[in-house]
Amino acid sequence: MPPRLRACLRGAHLIVHLIVGLTAALAVRLDPTGRLHPELIAQRWSRRLLRILEIRVTVRGTPVDGARITVANHVSWLDIPLLAACAPTRFIAKSEIRDWPVAGWLANAAGTFYIRRGKGGARPVAERLVPHLSGGGTAELSPNVTLFPEGTTTDGHQVLAFHARLFAAAIDAAVPVQPAALRYGPDAQGREIAPFIGDDDLLHHILRLLGARGLTAELIWCTPLPLPQTDRSTLAAQSEQAVREALSTSTSPAVRTPVRPPAALAA
Repeated sequence: MPPRLRACLRGAHLIVHLIVGLTAALAVRLDPTGRLHPELIAQRWSRRLLRILEIRVTVRGTPVDGARITVANHVSWLDIPLLAACAPTRFIAKSEIRDWPVAGWLANAAGTFYIRRGKGGARPVAERLVPHLSGGGTAELSPNVTLFPEGTTTDGHQVLAFHARLFAAAIDAAVPVQPAALRYGPDAQGREIAPFIGDDDLLHHILRLLGARGLTAELIWCTPLPLPQTDRSTLAAQSEQAVREALSTSTSPAVRTPVRPPAALAA
């Protein structure tokens, strides 16, 4: 199949999938019973998205059972569907995303917690995080919140310092912190197109992804950090070190590959 035709077909599938996502977002918003779990809906939607983009995902290690905060390095907007596909979770995002068309609607439906940039912005979100993490969840779903403590994306070849301010929520809620390391391989032509950095815009980045073949992603679950901890800076530093070590020494066998084109997971 010619590359341009291939990209057009994948683009059509993506548009349909976005419509499905917006419909699901509306259903969550209007659900009078509260029985629709946004994390589980986001997981199914994210798995399908990765299949449309034909990204082969390898997972190493295992997410800890029960409530937790997951902290990961940040390379791309793809980090969000990658983590959501592999474990039901809510995310922490900058407050500007709340009002974005499409992306903001999907984030709102997924139960995203928003943080305002600048001094004092962490306190309001922390006050919402602690009750959520301490709530115990349900029989089918434990509270899990994911944050990217670097605060920005990188090219994937470095790990920036982890900001410590939201790690206090793990201490206050008495839940473990589990670091997760993310990395992406080049496409079939050797291009590193997964990172979303600099002056990149979302539309052009998606168009490049639609035309790419052979993309791979790896998620490495690190050992959860022991509790209790009383120092958020220590938690942040230990998490950062765990991610650095995982990215530099990952040789353990993959325990599962949840997304494998054309399909590996039931929709």
